[in-house]
Amino acid sequence: MASAPAKKTLTLKSMIDKKEFVVDEHVALQSVTIKNMVDSECTGKVIPVPNISGEILALVIAYCKIHANQAASEDDLKKADDGIVNKGLNTLFNLLSAANFLDIKGLLDISSQKIADLIKDLPHQKVREIFNIVNDYTREEEAAVRSDHAWAFEGFP
Repeated sequence: MASAPAKKTLTLKSMIDKKEFVVDEHVALQSVTIKNMVDSECTGKVIPVPNISGEILALVIAYCKIHANQAASEDDLKKADDGIVNKGLNTLFNLLSAANFLDIKGLLDISSQKIADLIKDLPHQKVREIFNIVNDYTREEEAAVRSDHAWAFEGFP
C-alpha cells in the first residue's frame, strides 16, 4: 500500500522573541515575501521573520491557514477575519505592519479597515494622540482653518 506524500512544511521564526512555528508550505506561501524567498531558494531550515513578535506571527499564520483552506466558506472566512482583527489598537498596528512586511494583501486590507472603523468617530485630538501627531497650529491658525473650512468641521467640537 502506497503512503500519501508527506506535506512540505516551513519553519518560521519570530526574531523578536525567537518563537518558531512549523507551517504547511501552502499556508506560508500566502505571504508574497515568503513565497519570493522560497522561490529564490533564499531560505534555510528556518525562515527568520524580523520585527514581528511570536504573538503577531501566530495571528498572521491563523489568517493564512483559513485563507489557504479551499473549502472555507465566505462565512467561515468572515468569522475568522473578525476574530483575528478583534484586537486592541496596539496589536492591530503590529498586525498591519506584519501584513505589510510579509505582503499579505487581504490581511493588510482587513487590518487597515478595522483601524479605520475604530478611529472614524473619534475627535481629532484623540486621533492625533493615537498616531503621535503633534498639533503644530497656533490657536489663531487653527481658528482660521476652522473658519475657512467650516463645512469640514460640522458636528465636531
